[in-house]
Amino acid sequence: MRIPVVQNFNCNSYTKTNANNSIHRSNLLTNSMLPKFGLNYKNDLKNGDVISFTGVQPKLGAIVKVAPLEDRLASIFQVTNIGDLVVAGPSLKEVQKSLRDSVDVFSDVIKKMFFVKDSSLDGTMAFLRNGNYENEFVNVNKFNIELNSSLGNYIMKPKDTFYLENGDTLSLGQTKLKFKKEPDVDLSLVRDKFAQVFDFSDIVQPAIEKENKKSFKLLLKNDKTSQRTLSFKDVGGQDNVISELKKGILYPIKYPEAYENHILNKGFILSGPPGTGKTLIAEALANESDAYYKKLNGLELESKWVGESEDNLRNLFKEAIDNQPSVIFFDEFDAIARKRGGHDVYGDKFVNQFLTLMSDIEKNGDSVYVIAATNKLDALDSAITRSGRFGKHIEVPAPDLSGVKQILDIHTARKPLADDVDKEKLANKLFDLKSTGADIAHIVNSAHGQAFERLGVYEKMENGTFTKADAEGIKISQEDFERAMADFSKKLNVRRPIGYKN
Repeated sequence: MRIPVVQNFNCNSYTKTNANNSIHRSNLLTNSMLPKFGLNYKNDLKNGDVISFTGVQPKLGAIVKVAPLEDRLASIFQVTNIGDLVVAGPSLKEVQKSLRDSVDVFSDVIKKMFFVKDSSLDGTMAFLRNGNYENEFVNVNKFNIELNSSLGNYIMKPKDTFYLENGDTLSLGQTKLKFKKEPDVDLSLVRDKFAQVFDFSDIVQPAIEKENKKSFKLLLKNDKTSQRTLSFKDVGGQDNVISELKKGILYPIKYPEAYENHILNKGFILSGPPGTGKTLIAEALANESDAYYKKLNGLELESKWVGESEDNLRNLFKEAIDNQPSVIFFDEFDAIARKRGGHDVYGDKFVNQFLTLMSDIEKNGDSVYVIAATNKLDALDSAITRSGRFGKHIEVPAPDLSGVKQILDIHTARKPLADDVDKEKLANKLFDLKSTGADIAHIVNSAHGQAFERLGVYEKMENGTFTKADAEGIKISQEDFERAMADFSKKLNVRRPIGYKN
């Protein structure tokens, strides 16, 4: 059983002295207010009597009713902090609508809101304690409000703001409100009777920390002025793959409000031969979405110490959750997500831990997405590949002729090409060689090196005679590309085909 707390109405004793019949009173209630509250203390006083109000609860409702709105607001201003909003209006519903319609005018995050209901108001009065610890009036109404101050009279249009000083008067319809930093009467004991408090700190603070982490991450990103950020434009020949990842990851990160009723896949498997751009696509996705990005090779999570792999995995997911939205990319995923069979006890424990963590981010709705790349899809454990864990499987094939042309354009865009270069002819040869994106990048760079060799640039570097003019004169010719492709073709021939016998 809960015993009601006895409120202690702390007043200094009221004493009527024989000398001058004066009454000493506390600051809580002024002498002029006593008759208004229906407390006929004067009539009950006798010579020499000492009246104590300790333990006595007066008619608090009566105090609230007679206290003017400006005093009630001033009482709240005494306890507001930076980011707090004080609003007054005829109803909470009308105030909410006014604030929602004017949300773009608030440059500060609202941490706490105090609402004072006053049926005499024809609109909403909103006061913000801004970052300079000043009281700022915000006109959240759809009509003008007149402000009278010592500096002059102003018409505040909808969404206008103004710093208030003691004595400024606001005219809202028939209501004139005088701004006060402190009330004429101490209303601290009855503040909860006329004001509702909505504390958003638990929601706002994590959001602030999240945005600050993003800003701090940009410090290093912006410092790399010479490093170009990878984007989907830098990935050629994989339009279908990019489209699937946009729909499954990029759009949910950028437009979460559109996916409130969707069950989203948190795991994506990219399967295909080496060099087709799986890693490139994942990194471009992270940059396009501005997500926290972590790339690991499957073997990097394995450890010779029993149980350490699971700890590494837990720490990895915790880091991603703390920095969400996040994209985790596992290369050579089959190294850590092999089929469980009981022979590798520690490997099975690792897979079980992975499944648990994937289920957690799905259940909690975390904005964490895991992309896994593998050349051996059949080697993965079936519990990992099923819907809910890695429910989306996307093939990343070797590029077709159109894709080869796109990739060649991307890798030669910033290369100095000679006039005799026939990119159409090069693309056809590269396609005939079954070149992947990684192969094409290698051949283009190798051709650049051939140009260095042909023009004697390496020799000049060796002799110390190389100058900036030599660099400006370098052009990659068709012959350089032909030699680079010939070297690449020789390496291909070294690879023995399946079934080859001496």
